[in-house]
Amino acid sequence: MTYKLRLDPTVHEIYRTLPDPARADFALLLLDALADPLAHSTPYGHDDGVFRTIARGTVTAAILIGDDTLTVIQITHLG
Repeated sequence: MTYKLRLDPTVHEIYRTLPDPARADFALLLLDALADPLAHSTPYGHDDGVFRTIARGTVTAAILIGDDTLTVIQITHLG
């Protein structure tokens, strides 16, 4: 199953301001996570299977996995 992506306008603005290499890393993260979020993420604190972390290169994001949605809660750029 492919999940639907949800981004709050504030989170989308953070994505928009990332440098191009970080945007590319984030796009790859999302492609993998939308196909199988549990396989392409790690627990964020206690492993409840819902609140997870994805990371690649200099980008990390906190995600919330719903029944058929993946919501990006926060994006962090370490560059």
